[in-house]
Amino acid sequence: MDSHKIVSEVEKVFRELDEHISEMTNHSGMKCVHLCNACCRKTDIEASPIEFIPLAAWLYESGKVDEFLARLDRSDETGYCVNFSPDAWKSGNWGCQNYEKRGLICRLFGFGYRLNREGTPELVTCKILKESCPEAVATARQKGIETPDEVPLFMNYSMQLYSIDPDLAIQHFPINTAIRMAIEKLYFHYSLGVEPENEEETNQEQPVLGTE
Repeated sequence: MDSHKIVSEVEKVFRELDEHISEMTNHSGMKCVHLCNACCRKTDIEASPIEFIPLAAWLYESGKVDEFLARLDRSDETGYCVNFSPDAWKSGNWGCQNYEKRGLICRLFGFGYRLNREGTPELVTCKILKESCPEAVATARQKGIETPDEVPLFMNYSMQLYSIDPDLAIQHFPINTAIRMAIEKLYFHYSLGVEPENEEETNQEQPVLGTE
């Protein structure tokens, strides 16, 4: 699948997911505490490269890839996601500098479900949401029991991304590594105007960007 097609298909999955989560939160009343960015402050977040293919494409198309790679190198030292601005709340912002291009984990965190040992969807949420809106969280949990086919499952959306490009979706890495790999994946297309003929060629000739 060519690069433009991969970007388009991933963005389609994300649009469907955003609508799915919106339906769930409208039903339950769950919502993040204003300007909370506690989840972004974690330094052990992992993601698959395919989640950031739309971000990588946008960086190339907007001419911001070199500037971004420099920031990425600095973020590797802190452990924070390169897109996260810890002091954003001071100016009334949530923290993500590329919110529209955030990954799957960023979209699902706090509002997604996983299957428990009985095969029932179980809400995976955070302590802050549990404490700030306990009734809404209880409603969301009950929805997983009563209408299991209607809740956003991590597994379902991960499999949709896998079906687009298995090599980019199969493995998870620290989030900044995943972002860098997505940028490197699109290097041939945007910098050279060609598509690698196969995955082996990509792995052999693909440059390591940044880290200087």
